Amino acid sequence: MAGRIDYDIEKYQFTEAGETPRLREQWREVYLECRQLRAGAEERLRIALLNVDYVTSFELPFRLLLVRAPQLIADVRETLQLSRKAAVFNGKRYGCVYSLKQDLQAVPEAFHYRLANRIRRVDATGLTAAPYQQIAREIKPARERLRQALNAGLPVTALDALFWFGSQRVAADIAQLRRSGMTIVTTEVEVSDNLFNTTRLVPVYRLASE
Repeated sequence: MAGRIDYDIEKYQFTEAGETPRLREQWREVYLECRQLRAGAEERLRIALLNVDYVTSFELPFRLLLVRAPQLIADVRETLQLSRKAAVFNGKRYGCVYSLKQDLQAVPEAFHYRLANRIRRVDATGLTAAPYQQIAREIKPARERLRQALNAGLPVTALDALFWFGSQRVAADIAQLRRSGMTIVTTEVEVSDNLFNTTRLVPVYRLASE
């Protein structure tokens, strides 16, 4: 896929129902430092782990725009002594809490997250966010949104899947769709975002031509 995709983020609010003022301020400082440094994905993760009391596997992709969060966490755990605790997200998703603190008894075991965004998708082909948003309105499960987009002939980047389909582990969803019989081609595309002022290559998926 040629060209570059720019994600012009006009509004981006990712919140947790029980979030304390202390956590909100810690995340605000993380964003400021990441923007100032134009930090890459692994550096953003390290900054969050070093500055926030605890982070969850569910929130990291959304808060830090990570497209390979499980691999990044595995890499970072080799150098940082992270404690881990099981948790439930939005009443149905299971994952982990990570922290540099040893005692996690005071950390909740259940979290309820909400994402509200307004993002302009700009690329050379003229493809906007509209068809992705339409699919998101019509279909609820993230993997089924992804299936519909691919069947409709849309290219789907890891950030498209994160922003509009709510898929924070798109590679796992793609693997499951491939096992169901879909022939999906993976390439890379350059993307930019103004949340962290970064430019990078991310995976882009499309249905293989007959």
